[in-house]
Amino acid sequence: MKQELALNTSHHLALEKVERMVDINGVKFDESFLASLVRDHFAKQVNGRLPTITDAFEIYIRENASAHRPRFVKTASRHFAFFKQLHGDLTLDELRHWHITQYRDYQLGRGLNPTSIRKHNNTLNAMLNVAFKHLDIDRLSPFRALRIKGEGEIVRPMPVITPELIHAVKEYLLHRPRPHCLVALVQLNTGLRLSEPVFARLEDCVLDHEIPHLWVRKNCLSDRKTKSSIRAVPLCGVSLWAAQELVKIAKRKRSEWLVPHYARDNGNTSCSAIINKTLRPFAFRSHMFRHGFIDRLKACNDVPTRIAESITGHSSGKSEFHIYGTVGYTLEQKLAVVERVVV
Repeated sequence: MKQELALNTSHHLALEKVERMVDINGVKFDESFLASLVRDHFAKQVNGRLPTITDAFEIYIRENASAHRPRFVKTASRHFAFFKQLHGDLTLDELRHWHITQYRDYQLGRGLNPTSIRKHNNTLNAMLNVAFKHLDIDRLSPFRALRIKGEGEIVRPMPVITPELIHAVKEYLLHRPRPHCLVALVQLNTGLRLSEPVFARLEDCVLDHEIPHLWVRKNCLSDRKTKSSIRAVPLCGVSLWAAQELVKIAKRKRSEWLVPHYARDNGNTSCSAIINKTLRPFAFRSHMFRHGFIDRLKACNDVPTRIAESITGHSSGKSEFHIYGTVGYTLEQKLAVVERVVV
């Protein structure tokens, strides 16, 4: 009796299993398997549909810390529009590495520089990473690790910045105390990136202090993406004089910005262009002030890397020693280094 009951139960279970098979175009699928596929499909949907690259871009802009900057939004929108124009509004689950390689080849065919294509890819890759995280999509970006033919091969050679060249440029600028020339002179003995004095607020330039200095910190025109870029840099020599002149101009204009003429989105690009034009007789460009300052630091041969980085805003990685502590390097320590390389 027990054996017969066991056989009947086994037969019933077998029939139940057959009954749970679904035929699709002659292929049988387990109903529970199909149910899980349908469940996963609907789980991926947003408002009843699968999210697309447009949704990803909207999330990226909404969540990005730089979304308040018109230039950032304009640049990201342009990169996204190029991709969407080529491939259409793909759903996120359709995206493959093939799509970004096709985009790369299309842009190379148009004659776009590999460096520019990398910037496009960085935007699109970041867009997917943010969207996948926001939508709980457990997937790596298919746009990662893109190889671009010719990348790194087109590099403008950096001319040697000799002491004679630096002094000639300095004297030339001193006789032309216009805002862009004053900004260049501030760079001379600080090694600041051009955007750092250009986008500084007037209150960031602290002259009524035992050690006059310029603060580099985040504001509505400038994002400081790393902690190392937020810092106070001593002003001395002609850089101090130039900063004093900029403060006078800003106060006359009743501006809250140190360099009101360029305190606008993309103002650093305009300032760079006029500096480069002014210094064309010397074949000198605005970014060379930073390189020249770092050359002089290296020439000292005994300036600790960490304190040099605390002045220039670089970061070469963090050991525990670098992470711990609450004060950092003092203005006195920084000034002692800057005074050794002042021009």
